Order: sequence, then structure tokens, then C-alpha cells
Amino acid sequence: MRVRYLVGAGGALVSASLATVLLTGCGTAFGQDESDEPAVPPTPEDAAHEAAVPEHNVINEDVLIIVDDGAEVSEECGDREVVVTADDAVVVLDGDCGLVRATGRGSTVDVGSADKIVLVGVDNTVSFASGDPEVINHGRNTTVTEGGSADG
Repeated sequence: MRVRYLVGAGGALVSASLATVLLTGCGTAFGQDESDEPAVPPTPEDAAHEAAVPEHNVINEDVLIIVDDGAEVSEECGDREVVVTADDAVVVLDGDCGLVRATGRGSTVDVGSADKIVLVGVDNTVSFASGDPEVINHGRNTTVTEGGSADG
């Protein structure tokens, strides 16, 4: 005589053998072994960062973004926003700049003048030839000085 045990599952009765089949592999996704680590979807911040960081320097009429490590850039600033994320870059920007932000490491940025200078990186030096920019220095071992090689 064959005996079947019935197991209650979600309000329905299921035989023990069927329950074993149904519950086998619970907790894993289809096509994934239990040893695989679960995929972690990117956060909105990750996606925004990936979209915001260009692959190479961007120089256009609105913004100068220096991302190439070791870059040597000499430009007329033309009231543009400047962002230097590169490491060991040498940037000379003649004339008036808007916001100048140095977030890389070991870069030297000389500007003619700037409305605002923000330092967040490490070992960066920003110089301005003229004016009285608002300076926000949250970097480590970073300096802002009057002078430099840019023309005001």
C-alpha cells in the first residue's frame, strides 16, 4: 500500500513528492547556480556618474573638462566653466573663467581670472592672475594663489 503525505502550501494541498520538486532550487534565479553571486544593479548615482564623466577632454563654447591624465592644455577661457579631473595635468587658461573646479591629483591650473575656484582633489595648485575669486578649498594639500602664468 502506498502512503502519501499531504503538505499544505499556500492554501492548497500538495503531495510530499511534488512539494520536493516545487521547492528544489528555491531562492535561486533561473539559469543561476547557488554559488553565483547575485547581480547588483547600478544605482542612479552610478549611472549619472558614468554619463557625466567624458572619456577624453571636452573643450567647447560652454565648458572645458580636462580628464586626460598628464594633459597639457592652453586655451582662452572665454567665461567657460572649467573642470579638471585629470591627474598631473598642466592647464593654462587665459582670460576670464566662470567656475574653476580641480578634483584630480597633482594638477596645476593657471587662470587669468575666475568667479569661483573649488578644490576637492589632492596636491593641486590653482593660480589666478587677477580678480578676487570666491575660493572653496576642500582638497588635501591643495593651494590657491594669486599669480601664475595665465594672462588676466
